[in-house]
Amino acid sequence: MAFRTDRIKHNIGPNLLTALFYFLCGFGMVRLANVYGYSIPLFAPAGFALGIYLCCGARILPGIWLGSLSFTLFLWNTMLPAPQFTLSGFLPAATLIALGAVIQTATGALLLKYWVGAINPLTRIKDAVIFIFGVGALNSTIHSTIAQTSLMVSGFIAPEQFGPSWVTWWLGDTMGILTVTPLFMVFLASGPVQLNRNQALEATALAFFFYFTTQVAFGDWLVYWHYPLVYLLFPVLVWSAFRFRQTGAVIAILLVSLVSIWGTAQGRGPMALQTVEGSLRLLQFYLLVLTIMTLILTASISETDAADKRTSSFGRILENSSNEIFMFDAKTLKFLQVNLGARQNLGYSMQELEKLTPLALKPHFTREKFIRMLEPLEAEIQQIVFETHHRRKNGSTYPVEMRIQYSEMASRPVYFAIVQDITEKKKAEDELFKYRHNLEELVEQRTADLESVHRQLLHAEKLSATGKMAASMAHEFNNPIYGIRSVLEKVLRRGNLLDKDRDFVSLAIKECDRISNLIKKLLNFHSPSSDQKEVFNFHEAIEDMAFLTKKKLKEKNIDLVRNYSADVKNIEAVPDQVRQVILNILQNAEEAITDRTGTIQIRTSLEGSTIRLEISDTGQGIPADIMKNIFDPFFTTKPSVKGTGLGLSVSYGIVKMHGGDIQVRSKPGSGSTFAILLPVKAKNLSTDVLQDPALLSFSHKVSDSSTPQT
Repeated sequence: MAFRTDRIKHNIGPNLLTALFYFLCGFGMVRLANVYGYSIPLFAPAGFALGIYLCCGARILPGIWLGSLSFTLFLWNTMLPAPQFTLSGFLPAATLIALGAVIQTATGALLLKYWVGAINPLTRIKDAVIFIFGVGALNSTIHSTIAQTSLMVSGFIAPEQFGPSWVTWWLGDTMGILTVTPLFMVFLASGPVQLNRNQALEATALAFFFYFTTQVAFGDWLVYWHYPLVYLLFPVLVWSAFRFRQTGAVIAILLVSLVSIWGTAQGRGPMALQTVEGSLRLLQFYLLVLTIMTLILTASISETDAADKRTSSFGRILENSSNEIFMFDAKTLKFLQVNLGARQNLGYSMQELEKLTPLALKPHFTREKFIRMLEPLEAEIQQIVFETHHRRKNGSTYPVEMRIQYSEMASRPVYFAIVQDITEKKKAEDELFKYRHNLEELVEQRTADLESVHRQLLHAEKLSATGKMAASMAHEFNNPIYGIRSVLEKVLRRGNLLDKDRDFVSLAIKECDRISNLIKKLLNFHSPSSDQKEVFNFHEAIEDMAFLTKKKLKEKNIDLVRNYSADVKNIEAVPDQVRQVILNILQNAEEAITDRTGTIQIRTSLEGSTIRLEISDTGQGIPADIMKNIFDPFFTTKPSVKGTGLGLSVSYGIVKMHGGDIQVRSKPGSGSTFAILLPVKAKNLSTDVLQDPALLSFSHKVSDSSTPQT
């Protein structure tokens, strides 16, 4: 409610100003015509109302109604004798007349919106005609019909006066819309008028010429006026339209109309008859024809300007095209037009090219051969396309593709040629020609590549066979090994052995464990130990594996430094497989440090939806020549007692199976860094599991201690 009240208060001022200007426009036209009656040849308030509506919208309609009401009451109070005019008696008719003005204004704006589609109809002849006969003539029937009907019903005019009064009112409204509204339209579309010095001087000269012609036609310079004097105003309107376009035309129409009304009302000019009202009615038809002619002329000029602008824009595009564009005479073959791209590429000026023919650019063509090539274009062939060479002014040549068409320009037969530099295309063709000559070498190279791929496939088959063999032999090996280990443990517990024999038995038990672990690794390499993925704490898994290496690290005086990211929480994976990968990398890092002291650093970070684990050591590093083989199965640089060559290979397979990756950075003598990248969660795992507070409880402080932390 408060918002509506503020809006009403905000619109009061503009509506009161609109009503005031509406009244002043009507009062001014009455004073100019020097008559109080129907014969107002140009009812400016009608044009003002439509123009201000286009500027301000529907919120200004109350001001139009108030202005029309007040002016109607004023006009008829002046026209009717005191006994016949009473405010209470005339107010209903005045209210309907004001309502007609509002309806006419609103419908005029709607017609302009839906029929023209633009606020300025003076840009095309079609739109100007719609504005003149639709918005102007047809729409003006609304106000005149409502007004005359209300006056006749109220008894202020007789039925026999309805027709003449309706025509006069209709002509006044039409002229008001056609002369005043375009001022608003042009201003809204183009903004304020800005003249340069030359235009200002020309406008001054036009003003003097306008003064001269109006004084001759409607002033007191002549004693006798004859009808041909009306043609003196045509040059003013044509000059204004051609030199100052829409702005000059609409201003000239209004000024010519006002001066014509003033002179005719004074009994001067070719339209002056015995009565003022008769003279003004005749003037209405004259001004209507003059206005229609000027508006259509202005729209025609605007439409021509737009077409010239499009043509000029298209011409600039052709002029600046990277392709060479030529136009030459069909009879003499001399160049008529050559674009900038062609002139720059050829090195000729336009003056030089006008003296040449296409034969000057084509060293391999004779005139007869070229004319025979062009002859089919004058028959039914639309264009010819061929390749040739152009010769520049400096004598160098370059390959081109030409497209030539026949046409006529101002009844003059001409040829148009679009030329494309195909130097790069020819280079590509030369390269293809070289490749064809080297086809045998390429085939040999491809054959070698296929053989390499074949060897890799054989290697993959061997690995697959090894895995299948390991799976089939695992049960056969495990049972005897477990039996041997049990016997050895009993001998160790119950036997009365010497210390030396006890050591041998313990060593045998350890070897049994090593064989069992080797079999388990072979099985893991062939297939995962478990397909069940679980959500577990990633840092806890690292700590579990670090605990297993704690003893060896302490024996070798190796510091284990942790740098855990707080963003890393849980991961969805096969737990025992991830632990196996971490343990393999940690063991390799420990074994790479051969000095009496060293450091292993563990770092974790979260990169989007991927966990990054980096394990760095200060060991010997990996030589470049064996870096490419470190993930191959059974490849190892360790003694046979210590390594089987399956640790990194199995780890790589596990990480890849999880959709991750392993990256390695190493420099001999400066240690190595293994980066393990694993996705945080599987696609089929519910996100609710990862939000379980019980799974997010693990936290580990970063330690810089020289001793391993668990």
